[in-house]
Amino acid sequence: MRGWKFVAVFSLLTLSPAIAQEPATFKAKAPELEERPASEWINSKPLKLSELHGQVVVLHFWTFGCINCQHNFSTLKAWQKAFAKKGVTIIGVHTPELPREKNIQNVRRAVEKNGLTYPIVFDKDARTWRSWDNRMWPTTYLIDKNGYVRHRWDGELNWKKTKGAALMRSKIEQLLAEPGPEDAATAAK
Repeated sequence: MRGWKFVAVFSLLTLSPAIAQEPATFKAKAPELEERPASEWINSKPLKLSELHGQVVVLHFWTFGCINCQHNFSTLKAWQKAFAKKGVTIIGVHTPELPREKNIQNVRRAVEKNGLTYPIVFDKDARTWRSWDNRMWPTTYLIDKNGYVRHRWDGELNWKKTKGAALMRSKIEQLLAEPGPEDAATAAK
């Protein structure tokens, strides 16, 4: 039922960035990442979005055989370098499309080859993909400090010079400037 509520709100409020050349903008509570054993996380212990409140989260659905996904890596690595100490957590969600992408050792090799150091969860059975009602590889979501999905970009961030990386970076900066749960607690005192 949790996913259904998200899908209903999500579907009503999204715009296609391919048409608008802007990130889809909305506000819906982010579904939790489906629980995974520690062995299915790369570069991190298991994370929960609910434990990251106060952080801006970049969630990137990808698969290693997808060239468009690979083209997003340089942007994600640049964001990690620029924002990790400012309160941004990047999480990759590797959801396999092809049989060879269902082997976690192949995923680990791809992560190492591409120099990805941010947390990555291996979504081998697409449970997280389905709970997010994701539609394509790659897709990038921005989650605000209060746990709400605020922006989404479908596809390669700079496909045909759309400047998606710059647009989404500006959205990250806007989300960082917004108050988070700790600000609300301080204001209430």
